[in-house]
Amino acid sequence: KKMPYLYTQGQPVLNRSFFPCMDSPSVKSTWSASIKVPEGFNVVMSASHWESPKQSAGYLECSFDMDVAIPIYLVAMAVGDISSKEIGPRSRVWTEPCLLDKAQYEFQEVTEQFLSAGEHLFGPYVWTRYDILVMPPSFPYGGMENPCLTFVTPTLLVGDRSLVDVIMHEIVR
Repeated sequence: KKMPYLYTQGQPVLNRSFFPCMDSPSVKSTWSASIKVPEGFNVVMSASHWESPKQSAGYLECSFDMDVAIPIYLVAMAVGDISSKEIGPRSRVWTEPCLLDKAQYEFQEVTEQFLSAGEHLFGPYVWTRYDILVMPPSFPYGGMENPCLTFVTPTLLVGDRSLVDVIMHEIVR
């Protein structure tokens, strides 16, 4: 772990320090963003659509869109040395490379089961993807239910899937 890591935590009304907005849980909006980061970093957001990154002059530019109106506090972003692996037909896990295999093992068999159970109880999953971002140890919560990209603590990576019920908790929120 040699590179910096940046993430937003907009709950309850903190996204007003990230971008100009009416930051109240009752205000919902669609949104789009274009984020430019230095090469060697990756950026992810709680968006329903991600365009393929474009490289130019030592930077990576990524574009994101959320086409479902959400409370502003759920707009989330993370930038760092992060990569991903598929964990299901509509899910992947993102984290720093040193945790990627552990994170894939922990979540790959249960995430789609949890999504299917939620759909059985509450109807179709309205987001295009359900990705999980394993945060750095400084993340102060067990999980945060950002649409399309749930943030979770690395303390869930215990190797026996005994703490993955946090994912179900975040899906139904």
